[in-house]
Amino acid sequence: MTGGAGSRSVPPVTRDLRIAIDLRALALDTVTGVAVVIGQILEELDGEGVTFVGVSDRAVPQGRIPATVPVVVQGSAGGRIRWEWSVLPQLLRRIDPAPDLFHAPWNHGLPRGLPFPSVLTIHDMIPWRFPGDVPWPRPAWLHRSLYRHALSSSAREAGAIVTVSEASRRDIESLLPRVGPRVEVVPNPLPRWFRAAEAADGLALRERITDGRPYWLYLGGFDPRKALSTMLRAVSEAFPDRTTAPDLVLAGARNAHALECEAMALRLGLPVRFPGYVADSDLPALFSGASLFIYPSLHEGFGIPLLLAMAAGLPIVASDGGGIPEVVGDAGVLFPAGDTRALAEILRRAAADPSFLAPYAARGPERARRFSAKEFGERMLRVYARAASSRREYA
Repeated sequence: MTGGAGSRSVPPVTRDLRIAIDLRALALDTVTGVAVVIGQILEELDGEGVTFVGVSDRAVPQGRIPATVPVVVQGSAGGRIRWEWSVLPQLLRRIDPAPDLFHAPWNHGLPRGLPFPSVLTIHDMIPWRFPGDVPWPRPAWLHRSLYRHALSSSAREAGAIVTVSEASRRDIESLLPRVGPRVEVVPNPLPRWFRAAEAADGLALRERITDGRPYWLYLGGFDPRKALSTMLRAVSEAFPDRTTAPDLVLAGARNAHALECEAMALRLGLPVRFPGYVADSDLPALFSGASLFIYPSLHEGFGIPLLLAMAAGLPIVASDGGGIPEVVGDAGVLFPAGDTRALAEILRRAAADPSFLAPYAARGPERARRFSAKEFGERMLRVYARAASSRREYA
């Protein structure tokens, strides 16, 4: 794991910290990587030196957060940024007793002029660096501008900024140089709820998805940045006769880009399954039925699915985009992001000689254990304690 918060001096925590935290990512219909990380913060720290109170624009489904965490809910017309500007400041000021600090864990969402300190998590700067790969609402120019203003304003307000990789730290320091000294790297954890399953445990799911055949797996979002078209072209190039092409499973919440990928797979004549969103409880079975995990993204701040694949002992073939090499280390084979030919050659070799990737897979579980939830919680607590110690400046 990379360095960051753990290396700085920390005031002693002499009482429980009361922290308000934005839980909107956990209130969405499907759980994203951001939501997984927020859930781990609550699981590790609630009642362990921290008392949380959540804020959201809608109710958080039961079971996603500890029952001890209350949530203050108030919706509004308009989008995410409008809620952050108009509703969130009022919600935070109504919390009684007032929190010691507020954590905005979803890239932006820090109101100006709060009477207590704040912590901001910026997972990545992808919408800023690669705006053409983001499916902006229309008009796109307006939403790009709103995003940049919201993020830069939040970063200026934050007493501490957490990010998830050295790659993301470099992007933040390059694009927002004034806030660079406040950025700390706290890598995402392997969720405690994920346990590698035996191959037999995945038989029922594998039967449902591919009629019992093993498959090569992708898990994540569907948008142009994920470079699934690169993956499909590489498989097509690696197996020109199609008879030896492996079954592919591309799992994740379906959207318009998923439909485009499905149409592309049909045009190429590839055996691809799109099971849609897979619940957390089914992920161990999904990974146990796979023989290879492919992650072709052009750029990632981190890549939580890589942790799950390593913990499951799967061979990994991934791009070198962004923070991916920091996560995978020596537990996978990397190729230059966007290089179809390089990926095709690796996949061709993996199919012809499965032992080629075996040493990488063997290193996966140990590599995944380095990203422990316990250490993640300890490092976040130190960030919180240091930020809360500046409260006297807000009195």
